[in-house]
Amino acid sequence: MSISTITSTIGRIQRELADLSAKSSQETKKEVALYSKINQIQRSINKSTTISTINSKRSEIERYQREIASISEKRSQIAKKEAEKNAALLKARLDLAKEEEKEQKRLAQVRERELKKELELEKERQRNQLAFQRTLNAEIQATSALARRVEATVENHIEAPEIKYDLFISHASEDKEDLVRPLALALEKRGVQVWYDEFTLKVGDSLRRSIDSGLSNSRFGTIVLSSSFFSKNWTNYELDGMTAQEMSGRKMILPIWHKVSKDEVMRFSPSIADKVALNTSLLNIDEIAEQLADVVRG
Repeated sequence: MSISTITSTIGRIQRELADLSAKSSQETKKEVALYSKINQIQRSINKSTTISTINSKRSEIERYQREIASISEKRSQIAKKEAEKNAALLKARLDLAKEEEKEQKRLAQVRERELKKELELEKERQRNQLAFQRTLNAEIQATSALARRVEATVENHIEAPEIKYDLFISHASEDKEDLVRPLALALEKRGVQVWYDEFTLKVGDSLRRSIDSGLSNSRFGTIVLSSSFFSKNWTNYELDGMTAQEMSGRKMILPIWHKVSKDEVMRFSPSIADKVALNTSLLNIDEIAEQLADVVRG
């Protein structure tokens, strides 16, 4: 039986006991009133009372005594019911104590399971954090090594190279039609000088040298992160070049997430996932172009 059911039963028995107590009190008052009447009648009889009056008063006393006997019988029945109800109340309270003890044990077991689950989750979070930190450290080391190699191959300059482009767009060819080409056009309409292969490369140009030149002569680089981007070699080459420039102190990389999730970007590059990015699922092409143009304009 549930705790709520037993509690309801206890409440009902207590109300019934209160009702029986009220009835017993009423019967007691009636009994006291009848005894009072009998005493009054008895005091009214004296030497001058006639035989007929005495007989009449005696009949009245006998009637009151019968009523008192009836009241005593009712009180006896009420007392019997009260005893039964008190026994039932005691049993219900014992049942309630047992059920509450069971419930406390159940809740203790639930809390223990929840605590164990929380401990396991915390251990899992710590393992994931450690794995993430190791990946990030490895990526930082690899990027630092790349930056050193790039610096070793570049001639020393007193002056920084002239900036010809505002923004270098790194992307996968699969994303040209629906995003990159319209975005490049939208940026140019806003006065942004864009390095975009369709606008910049000419027949016979060396792809690697053109990319290196575009990266070196661009103030910023935006990378269109998509599932196609993750699988390309050239896009990774471009990203490595931008990362190398950021390692020298320049803020360059402006990410755009295109139909990818946080987890996918995290698996590709934890450091890139940590950067504030524009998202094509939240912004249209004009809104993305406007925000990029604001950054370029400074």
